[in-house]
Amino acid sequence: MRRGAAPPYARALGPVLLLAVLAFAAVGSAAAHAFLVLGELTVVPDPPRPGERLTIVIDMADPSLAPVEDAIVFVEVRRQRLVGENVPAASTEQPDLPPPDVSVDLTETQPGRYEGAFTAPDGGTHHLLIRDQTFQWEEANASVMLEIEPSTVGTLPFILPPTAIGPRSLWVWLLWLIGVPLLAGAVVTALVLGNRSASPEKGAT
Repeated sequence: MRRGAAPPYARALGPVLLLAVLAFAAVGSAAAHAFLVLGELTVVPDPPRPGERLTIVIDMADPSLAPVEDAIVFVEVRRQRLVGENVPAASTEQPDLPPPDVSVDLTETQPGRYEGAFTAPDGGTHHLLIRDQTFQWEEANASVMLEIEPSTVGTLPFILPPTAIGPRSLWVWLLWLIGVPLLAGAVVTALVLGNRSASPEKGAT
């Protein structure tokens, strides 16, 4: 074996380290939820027609306008008279509201876009509570008002507040901060030991 060449097992650890770094980075970015989410809600058809199938479309992005993917989002629909005149502000805790008239689960149809359908309620004003429960220990919600009437709804903007990083996210970050450096150190150690074991072979020739 020539001087400076790492043994096969050491060279094989290089790709493993790279894959581990990429995996931890992907998981870490997905778990990092402590940022504002910018959202827009639209409906199809617009204007909505009472008693017909109505699709809610929500687009979500982070402050850099990158799509927020793999979120668990649903919308609770209530008649305004059940909520009152004071619309709940965006929060990281579920507001004290009566049971919803309907809860709509949204499915991601493309990066950062979530859709769900239900039967449009009767005409009038309805409160839509958008709830993001991507992680078990996290909750973010925002409110918009939807008018079921002949006029078009257009785009309803909203902002989901940043949420605290829960225990699961904390473990991911600990793995990212500690696990990857330990793995990198193991690879470097294997390379150094491999080079040292190769040195006597050359001296013997």
